[in-house]
Amino acid sequence: MQELRLSARGSECATAQVSTLRERFLKLGVWIERSVRRIVLHLPQSSPYLCDWLRIARSVGAVPA
Repeated sequence: MQELRLSARGSECATAQVSTLRERFLKLGVWIERSVRRIVLHLPQSSPYLCDWLRIARSVGAVPA
């Protein structure tokens, strides 16, 4: 959770509590597609914190599709 908070620098979640981070970023309904080389998470387009989630994912090494 500390790494998630550090990755959220520059957003309103940089100083959020653990329960807030869990609600916003970990309790999402996603469709997971797995292949030999990668794992793709398909996020819902109507997610309220989509921009923050994408920023955090890119900061830890995710590659946008």
